[in-house]
Amino acid sequence: MADHPFFRGMDQAAMAALIVQGTAVDAAPGELLIRRGDPSTFALLMVEGIADVVIDTAYEHVMLAACESPTVIGEIGAFTGVERTAHVQARTRVRAIRLSADALAAAGQAHPGLLAAVLQQFGQRFATFNRAFGFYANALNALERRAFDLRLLDDLRNPLPELANFSASFRRLAEELMVREAERRELANAAAIQRAMLPAPLGPEALAHRADLYADMRPARAVGGDFFDAFLLADGRLVVTIGDVAGKGIPAALFMCATQTTLRTVLRHESDLALAMASANALLCATNSEQLFVTAFCAVIDLASGVMDYCSCGHADALVLRGSGAIERPSVCGMALAMMEGASYTARRLVLSPGDRLLLYTDGLTDATDGADHRFGETRLEAEVAKGTALRAAVFVTSLLDRIEAFAGTTDQFDDMTALAVVFNGGA
Repeated sequence: MADHPFFRGMDQAAMAALIVQGTAVDAAPGELLIRRGDPSTFALLMVEGIADVVIDTAYEHVMLAACESPTVIGEIGAFTGVERTAHVQARTRVRAIRLSADALAAAGQAHPGLLAAVLQQFGQRFATFNRAFGFYANALNALERRAFDLRLLDDLRNPLPELANFSASFRRLAEELMVREAERRELANAAAIQRAMLPAPLGPEALAHRADLYADMRPARAVGGDFFDAFLLADGRLVVTIGDVAGKGIPAALFMCATQTTLRTVLRHESDLALAMASANALLCATNSEQLFVTAFCAVIDLASGVMDYCSCGHADALVLRGSGAIERPSVCGMALAMMEGASYTARRLVLSPGDRLLLYTDGLTDATDGADHRFGETRLEAEVAKGTALRAAVFVTSLLDRIEAFAGTTDQFDDMTALAVVFNGGA
């Protein structure tokens, strides 16, 4: 184990202490090691065997990657607390050591090199998926244009492991000229991955009844680039984020997943919000071969005092509705994430009073148009928001999105509509 990249910086005694806290796992071929949707309470240190990472969709099981020993799987979930987003199934007999999230967190605090190795592995995986969805996007475009190239079919005969299932589907459909069916099946697979990344609701009990939170996403297509997140830090502060990837379809959806995971990771391990955004930007820039970028708004709220630190990374679509009915606009603090390496960010602060509410949204709300090509716009949005000073968060968000959909009528929705509201009840 001393040769594993995760443990090279640890002395023998510390590594042995971590291993001793673990539980031996001996899995037969076909046995599930990790189940999608389960809490991320552990990581697996595989010492022998091969396991497959798969996700189930309405059509089939899609293989995302193969993990060969020695390796560690499930470590991102263990460190960030996000629930499992895929199954991990033993392909061969697997011997592993189950390490609890608490033990890993303690080891990471004592040995920063372990955290660095985890982030490095995440970056390598991100680079692999960049290559994968870059190829996938090019193949999809070729099928849509019916621009079939023999070199494309050769690539599909010898795909990357991460593209095995996708490439097999594309090859069958290309040979049969079933372009429309290809779009429907593959977009549905990506939509399943995107839905799996949305967080579980935080109810009143989880927030100690100090806040009321609700979020909703209404995608314009089967797959979009919007995301939102909400989770509690170890000290009880609430983190809410919203973002909008500049792009559509599968590349935007996968980049959205990578962005959300990156933000969760850095925000749990960096207390300075501005530095956390800079770290996230560096990670996203490092492997951004598709040259995508994402606007994002992140707020960290002390539920006891109402103090809110925020950083708006090119995302101006946020407002604070005071209990008096006044509307305030948080200012933009930096450029979009993944737009430029070395970008710096500034965190700003405001204080929420009981009855105040924070609304984060994406430009799909204001860009919605009616049959006469009139935009819903900021003026209408603020007028609708001002009506909601007494509404619970769920009613506030739902009625706002319903109003915009009614305004658009039968006009095709061009962009995703995503909104998240936090109503501050007070620290008592």
